[in-house]
Amino acid sequence: MGNLFKYASLTTKIRAMSGDLISIDGFKSLCECDSISSAMNELMKYKYYRDAFKNVDVSTLHREDIEQILMLSSLEEFMGLYKFTSGTPRKYLNLVSMYNEMYVLKRILRDILSNRPKSLNLKFYAKHIGAHMDFNIDDLLAANDVQQFIETLKNTEYYNCLNEVYSKGGHTIFEYGLALDTYYFDICFKFAAKELKGTESKDVLSILGTRCDFLNMQWIYRTKKYYNVKSADLYATLIPHYYKLSVDEIKQMAESEDVTAFFEIFEKTYYGKLEARLFKNKPGLEEIFMSSLEYLYTQNKKKDPYSLATLSYYLYARELEISRVTKIIESIRYALPAEDIITTILKLETRRSFA
Repeated sequence: MGNLFKYASLTTKIRAMSGDLISIDGFKSLCECDSISSAMNELMKYKYYRDAFKNVDVSTLHREDIEQILMLSSLEEFMGLYKFTSGTPRKYLNLVSMYNEMYVLKRILRDILSNRPKSLNLKFYAKHIGAHMDFNIDDLLAANDVQQFIETLKNTEYYNCLNEVYSKGGHTIFEYGLALDTYYFDICFKFAAKELKGTESKDVLSILGTRCDFLNMQWIYRTKKYYNVKSADLYATLIPHYYKLSVDEIKQMAESEDVTAFFEIFEKTYYGKLEARLFKNKPGLEEIFMSSLEYLYTQNKKKDPYSLATLSYYLYARELEISRVTKIIESIRYALPAEDIITTILKLETRRSFA
């Protein structure tokens, strides 16, 4: 009963907000729009998108513009939830806030390392990033190289892990992204193990562990497909957290000769067996990852609705929805057939239902 009283108001609020999420039928209707204007009219059925795109001329927007508008809208919604919570849910949302900050930092780093104009207008993000950190947003905006960028973060929790990569000659977004991800997962695992108890702890650990397992598998797969990386060097680039993968399975995948051998090992793992349960046709690794996460979020919410599971499910569902909407609008802009959009973005024909 403790969790019922603890989460009753939050769960009620989340359920009300979930009513504005786009259903599968809603996504199909969006995919069938024949122009950007008709797609936007379809989106205006939902309060979230009415608020996000008010006073905006959508016909002039490109993908990155849409991404930025929807991300800012997501952050605004997040702040509303944050103000509504206290105790454990707020501590959890602090970690989500950190995730959002790191996303922005990675985007800035990617632009600096690739010598291209900044893909985000950071002035819009000023009240959402660094709110609890000691740095000047204008200095971050002015950073023209990695050293300046890292120095701007000197008084933040991100400085040490980024500076360590820089001092070792790091020069790729992957190296800096891995350092941030490893630091983030260390903090999240400690939170789940120390701050949470029982089923709630297991549920959060299941999500974190699945994310780590797939990030490691995706990187191993990419090295087999695109790069020639020695096994010893590959081990050093993996996140040191394992969930449903054993150390031996990681070792076998890392030392596999090619992509074919990688998937032969993958099929024998927990996730290979889960793939057979979730899919009618064989999907790609990214699709298995996303569906495995969706499966976990859905099952956790069903099993324990008065817990962090309902909150985390909603945040994930909104993140996934925004990603789909962005891709669908871009596909409509390039006049792709509705059936192709449904097939490539929703991928309903390959997956079994677990809702």
